[in-house]
Amino acid sequence: MRIIRSYIFVALGAALLSAWSDGDILAADATSTGTTLQSAGIALNAAGRQQLQGHLTPEMKQAPVVGPVAPTKQLTLTIGLALKDRNALIDAANQVSDPKSSSYRKYLSPEQFADRFGTTPADYETLLEWGRSNNLTVTPHKNRIIATVAGSVANIEAALDIHLKYSKRPDGTWFFAPDAEPSLNLALPIEHISGLENFVLPTQAGGSGSNGEYQGTDFRNAYVPSVTLTGAGQTIGIFMFDGFAQSDINGYAALTKQTFLPVEELPANTSTTPGVEGTLDVEMALSMAPAAQVVVFLGGTGAAILANMADRDDIEQFSSSWFWYNGSTSDENLMAELALQGQSFFQASGDAGAYAVGVFPSSKYKSPNLDCRQFPFITIVGGTSLDMSGNGASYGTLETTWPGSSGGIISSVPIPSYQAGIAGHNGASSSNRNVPDVSAQAAGTNIFLNGAVTSKGGTSQATPLWAGFMALVNQQAVKYRESSVGFANPALYEVAATTAYSTTFHDVVSGCTPNGNGNQYCAGTGYDLATGLGSPQSGLINALMPAPPCPPGEGWIENGNGLQCIKIPACPADCRDGCIVVPPGIPPNRTSNAIFACKNAQGGIGTPIQQ
Repeated sequence: MRIIRSYIFVALGAALLSAWSDGDILAADATSTGTTLQSAGIALNAAGRQQLQGHLTPEMKQAPVVGPVAPTKQLTLTIGLALKDRNALIDAANQVSDPKSSSYRKYLSPEQFADRFGTTPADYETLLEWGRSNNLTVTPHKNRIIATVAGSVANIEAALDIHLKYSKRPDGTWFFAPDAEPSLNLALPIEHISGLENFVLPTQAGGSGSNGEYQGTDFRNAYVPSVTLTGAGQTIGIFMFDGFAQSDINGYAALTKQTFLPVEELPANTSTTPGVEGTLDVEMALSMAPAAQVVVFLGGTGAAILANMADRDDIEQFSSSWFWYNGSTSDENLMAELALQGQSFFQASGDAGAYAVGVFPSSKYKSPNLDCRQFPFITIVGGTSLDMSGNGASYGTLETTWPGSSGGIISSVPIPSYQAGIAGHNGASSSNRNVPDVSAQAAGTNIFLNGAVTSKGGTSQATPLWAGFMALVNQQAVKYRESSVGFANPALYEVAATTAYSTTFHDVVSGCTPNGNGNQYCAGTGYDLATGLGSPQSGLINALMPAPPCPPGEGWIENGNGLQCIKIPACPADCRDGCIVVPPGIPPNRTSNAIFACKNAQGGIGTPIQQ
């Protein structure tokens, strides 16, 4: 991946600043500001203002201008402050995610993150005051790498010394963008501002299925049969650019004979139009984890949504079925923060089949910005086609590749260490990021949308199913008084490399993903570029979150407070091979009382002994 100077986010909402004049510099006069910025290696323009770069591409500059953006229009922007040590951030996020590291699952709170990687409280307050003094509504974030403000185009133009104009895309539609690179009077080094243009709009990953009839509990029957975990006490965050209607979620609950908690919105009371993507995401997450709380994160930019997600460290799994193409190092920093806080992020791979060789992101995406699938610390989800038995009662015998499942090699991203073991396998690269990581049903499902049942699908069906699955794993973590899984890939690939692979993943071995340009990837034994490691089995829950060991001579019992170790009582004489504590979730199931069993000849569970 290309090297970009890192920056801390400051999500600056709509109209950034009210009128700035050369005398309006906060905390410094013009001379001291220039000296401070120059000593930090920040470029100044002829007027002595901090000059930014990287906000305009040749395509935007060459587009025919239509006219000015209305001065009263409101926008949402994100501003990145320079990180003190981005390498340390990336290393720390890798360490807490690596099962082999002594820092594994030793997560940070947002406040601890701010103290370690954020700007100082005084500098952050300077930034906030800069917004307030320019008549902006400012919302601070816990990590001190993001601040959200709101204002008008007129104020943004004055603050950044730009003019926002509408221009035409090649297809004739309009976009807005500045007429020049922004500059500003502020004695804090700024790396980047997101939200100043909408040249490439976000797109949804799915919604292409038309004939799927699976719904509700079918997905639990396929992937977690006999598992009693429901996601109770867990929260699933949904990245959303469209919207949903609570009445549709209630309709899906009635359709599938389930009961769901009301969905929460952040920001609260956001006005949205119910969409296929948002509705599908919520209903699929709840299909896998019906007792979980769902929180949808809405916003004008990907960076603003990620910043709000990072503030909610109580949410341990997120799902995104949207692509946004104007990402930046700030987005990557926020992904690293989620990993450091023990939060899993699942991202859809796409529904256009195999990625074209050597051109990811494709030429339609605005360079040099990042396609969100290039971000670190995300688990990318492909698609399969289930063939269940008994009208959705059980998994069946053959799960195949969904033809639309996107996957391939991201040539702009070096291969991560956790993929070293699959390099060269079934066409996987030994030098670059291989996609997808995992997969699940994408060939269609019934959803309830706009008051009626309809069928939709795609990798945006599979992705929230995986987020729901992770809610089950993290529910078990709470029971075991353990930390959450966090960024899942290192643990997933480590499990898949063991003999437990056959009991933790459904290995999808048939089907291909053509894309119409002559390239395709086919499923095969083990990892492949069509379905990744495969779809989940219930055994993966215990593999990712096993019961912690008890001291010698003790075993786990389950009570209302979770699990605790107790001494194993004397073993009856008729237990020839000794006794064993029955692990949670293994029949005979335990509730408030410990159940012990005689060991069988192989050291496994034999005749139960109720104590």
